Amino acid sequence: MNRILFFTAFPPNKLTAGQNYSRELLSSLSEDYSIDLIFFSYPNHEIEVNSKVNVLKKVNVSTVSKFYSWTHFPFLHPFFLLRFRLRLLLFLIKNAKNYKFLYFDFSQVFIYSLFLKKSFKILMCHDVIYQKLKRNRFFYLNPFNSLLFFTEKYILKSADLLLTFSKKDQLLLKNNYDLNSSTINFFINDKIKFIDYNKVNLSFKFCFFGAWNRPENMQGLIWFVDNVLPHLKNEIKFEIIGPGLDVEFTSKIKNNKNIKYLGFLEDPYIKIAECQALIAPIFQGAGVKVKVIESLAAGTPVIGTEVAFEGIDDFYEGSLLLCKEAKDFIHVINALTPISIDVKRDIKNSFEKSYQENKIKDLLISLTE
Repeated sequence: MNRILFFTAFPPNKLTAGQNYSRELLSSLSEDYSIDLIFFSYPNHEIEVNSKVNVLKKVNVSTVSKFYSWTHFPFLHPFFLLRFRLRLLLFLIKNAKNYKFLYFDFSQVFIYSLFLKKSFKILMCHDVIYQKLKRNRFFYLNPFNSLLFFTEKYILKSADLLLTFSKKDQLLLKNNYDLNSSTINFFINDKIKFIDYNKVNLSFKFCFFGAWNRPENMQGLIWFVDNVLPHLKNEIKFEIIGPGLDVEFTSKIKNNKNIKYLGFLEDPYIKIAECQALIAPIFQGAGVKVKVIESLAAGTPVIGTEVAFEGIDDFYEGSLLLCKEAKDFIHVINALTPISIDVKRDIKNSFEKSYQENKIKDLLISLTE
């Protein structure tokens, strides 16, 4: 059986979309390959993998280790260096020959690819980092950011196979760095596939969904509550789904009868299916927003920004309601008429017909033929 070294910047688990993709991919690949896993720790995140995956190493991350990592290559942008460990690199150099493929998951671990010349290296770009960081309004005040474009291009050129989640990112890599890449899709959770609409308690409410420790999610939620919520009809209700909501923000909304925090749910998709729409006020970040994909898969339209919808095929435009400013969110939500279960079924069926399942194993098979 061919072996894969799966090297990821975060513990594979269900807590964020990117980490859940890693978890699902590990499960899929372990059916046909022998998998060794190396991952980095993250506060309050535990690993969730099946018994077929051999956990080779867990590497701890601390503030001191991040700073020390950057000192090895101070001429490169620190974003790509904070998980560099010299001992780990030496281990990879020594053992890389034992694997058919080296799979590097998230840009934070791509630096190791530069030093492994004789191995087949797959780099999974969850985001194009130059685009992601450039959207920060303080981007040009950070002296390190002059290195960002050069560093990302330099590292990505080391890939034998470069992967992205959208044609938009594929085009960015081509236009920015003259690099070719292949696109793959996120896995669709089986809980979404088998939603029983006869058991869905559809009501006139809306939801937010995400990992709230991510700044782009939290910033958008705060912005919505401050700028949109006070101007909406009093009968409109909201539910916030997902882990990591800021304690200060939780206290801020606890006496507001129109918005409720549900926290982490094992099956968030039935709750999303109960809602009129998912609200996605995202102004920072990059890449495909999995919450948008999953909402469509559950038959629920999305009200969101251009950033929320980027990388999503135009085919879904009828279920994506674009808002650029607070007044757009206010108008769209206040004017929305209730949708029916039949409409939700239609959205879900259209999504299932157009969305192709993840094909990464097909790519690997083609490389071994």
